[in-house]
Amino acid sequence: MRAVYHHLTQPAEIDASIFQALKPGGRLAVIDFPPQKLLSVFFPVKGVPSNRGGHGIPQKVLIDELTAAGFQVVSVPKGWPGAGYCVVFRRPEP
Repeated sequence: MRAVYHHLTQPAEIDASIFQALKPGGRLAVIDFPPQKLLSVFFPVKGVPSNRGGHGIPQKVLIDELTAAGFQVVSVPKGWPGAGYCVVFRRPEP
């Protein structure tokens, strides 16, 4: 998922759906960016949870939400280009 997760208005439900759709051991990479003030002013995202902090999503919130759905963090690549970040998750094997 690239630059889309921060738009999810019902992340818990969607995270659960993605978790069920992936086979055990399957991976999910999320590329997104932290909240940005100018984007929040000119292009607000409506209907998303208030913990987003504006247009974008803090990396910790992303990790908290997906791990709450059952995913495990595999890696957080360092030096991601631009102002964004990438987090790779996996559905654990039974």
